[in-house]
Amino acid sequence: MSGLSLEAEAMERVERLMGELEARRSRGEALTPKESAYHDALTKMLAAETEARDAFSAFYAALAGSENTGDPQIHLPVEVAARVNEWIERRKQWDAVVETILAETDPGSLPAGRVRTGPRLRTSLPALFRVPTAEPAKDALSALFAPQLWRVSENGAAILAQRNETQVRIDCDDITGFGPERAIQQIAKYGASAAQTFLTMAGLWLEQNPDSPHETYLTAYASDLLRFQGRRQTPRGGYHADDIIAKGRDVYLLSRISVPRADVAAYHGGRKTVKTLSVGRLLSLEALDAEQTTEDGSIRSVVKFRYHLGREVYHWVSGGNAHYSALSSKLLAYHPLRQKYQILLGFCLAYYDRVTRKSADDTRRISLPTLLNLAAIRVPAKRLAEFLVTIEDALSELARDQVIPGVRLQKPDDWAGLLDRRKTREIIARSVVIFPCLSPLVDNPITQQETCSVAATSRTETLS
Repeated sequence: MSGLSLEAEAMERVERLMGELEARRSRGEALTPKESAYHDALTKMLAAETEARDAFSAFYAALAGSENTGDPQIHLPVEVAARVNEWIERRKQWDAVVETILAETDPGSLPAGRVRTGPRLRTSLPALFRVPTAEPAKDALSALFAPQLWRVSENGAAILAQRNETQVRIDCDDITGFGPERAIQQIAKYGASAAQTFLTMAGLWLEQNPDSPHETYLTAYASDLLRFQGRRQTPRGGYHADDIIAKGRDVYLLSRISVPRADVAAYHGGRKTVKTLSVGRLLSLEALDAEQTTEDGSIRSVVKFRYHLGREVYHWVSGGNAHYSALSSKLLAYHPLRQKYQILLGFCLAYYDRVTRKSADDTRRISLPTLLNLAAIRVPAKRLAEFLVTIEDALSELARDQVIPGVRLQKPDDWAGLLDRRKTREIIARSVVIFPCLSPLVDNPITQQETCSVAATSRTETLS
């Protein structure tokens, strides 16, 4: 066993012992003098740590709000230094107690030759500190509470703020950003099936709650989503157990996505500017229940959930104005594996058409790299020509099926020469996807279901 494992095991014994002592004290049992000393050492160390943290936090908060006096260094107050020193001393005493406990319970558990850093270096903490370059620290703290200073990095992987000469950078996960496109990108990263499930949940909710506020909950089953998509049932009725469980997985993943939004509004001829930042949920999931039973060689799966649309999603897909358009239900009928590019590209192009609805131009243009990034489709390192043909074929199928009517890939004029010189990556970088705006919405937002009827209260989810 490694030294690290031995030390971890030893500390677990100490924790168990202290837990037992605390339990005995809570029951009113008397402790021996030695046990009381152990308990007092731990209690005093924890209290000293709390006091030191509180004192230092109060000092630093006052430092962030103070005026700059021109001194590049700030003295740590004596009382704060005393709290920190007290904590360190109590920690030393507790370390000594730990070694005593380990030596009594198992003498071989102490690592050989272990020497404390303080005594070995013959160092002690001074009664006074000097905190260097306090001004950048104040700039960094003030930047955290100034939303107007923040911007997204070029690659979208971080957010940055600049105050004087101090820059604050926060590396973000994939769902963080300052635009709803981050949520769309995260849906695409979960896969084509998740994109179809999102559209289906939005369409199903709107069908059942056409005039309700977005906080209205809907109880549904995975079979309702499959039926809404027009999936065929098995000869025995119902849907395959794996398909039902997969829908439950998609619902759970979608419920974890945030929708960030930043707005800038100017009033009174531009003399007043209001900048706001809000983060909402893609959808709110109140409950998700999954059950799978096996009987007589057949598997029966049931996934039940209760949800409502998030505020931003509700605004995307509901309302009686010209900013909404109809999207063919064919997009929900594509196979999530064999036709994943069609699903992801169609989903993202529909979103792009929605957010550019206020444009006076009836033609939408988006660069191919931007579209691929939004759809979470990575450009491969090899076989680029084959990849480009696959993307072009997917766009052609979307146009042929009238999902995105008239969509086409416009390659650079010299694409043939670039292809001969094996510069396919440059072709991709300079290509643009062009399509006319989608048809205006007539009645039902998001989808026009023609072949499937939906019963949100259906409980039939049986399958082999």
